[in-house]
Amino acid sequence: MLYSYVVYETVLDLSRKDLRGRSLSPEEFNRVARIVNEKVFAQYYSEFEENSENSESMSGFKVLGEAVAVGVGGIAPLPANYFHICGMPYYIDTGGVRRRLDLVSTLEHAKRDMDYLTQATLTHPTFRFGIATPTADMTIHVAPTTGISTIYLDYIRTPDVPYLDYYLNDSTAEYTWCPSGGGNVSVPLGSTARNGTTGAAIVVSATVDWEFDSEDLPLICAMFLQEMGVQLPSSELYEGGTLSETKINAQ
Repeated sequence: MLYSYVVYETVLDLSRKDLRGRSLSPEEFNRVARIVNEKVFAQYYSEFEENSENSESMSGFKVLGEAVAVGVGGIAPLPANYFHICGMPYYIDTGGVRRRLDLVSTLEHAKRDMDYLTQATLTHPTFRFGIATPTADMTIHVAPTTGISTIYLDYIRTPDVPYLDYYLNDSTAEYTWCPSGGGNVSVPLGSTARNGTTGAAIVVSATVDWEFDSEDLPLICAMFLQEMGVQLPSSELYEGGTLSETKINAQ
């Protein structure tokens, strides 16, 4: 885990090489952090489970055995933080036997459904991805559509979106970073919270820390500065750009 304030202050130090002062406000940091977070995640996911080391590096984003309720018509909603499926979902039949669901395409489902011998059964169930209506989120469509009330899913989840919350001293313009975890923060007299609340008052911290390791800090900073249009020295760009390979080789 990387503290959001550590990432912000490191990016700030690197981007102030031309002595421009505070070249990135916390609000700008929070907007860019969403993009950088997705890019770092995508870089690691592109090599997901190519080898055991990479699988371990993504293990914090792998959810195992998530119970998903199957509704009317065999439709099961995907978890809100779903990104990509791993392996084969299963359900537990009335005899306590674990039955795996086979992923099929729409065309394959149609062909199987036309023949009694190949239709999905409670012994050999199948599933497809799709949407129930044009405006709905993607769902899992289980066959047969009755007899299965819960399936268990292994999947890669999306990372939490980093966010840096704070309050500001009205006289010195000094920032105080709020801790993550959603706890209460006491804003002292003479200070103003990010949401405009003035001290003395209690606010709930909105800070969310980065879910990546400390070894990922150079890569995160390099991507941040690219988004900001700040040119790094070649040595720092190299360190950030090759970090994932270095991390894997070191494990």
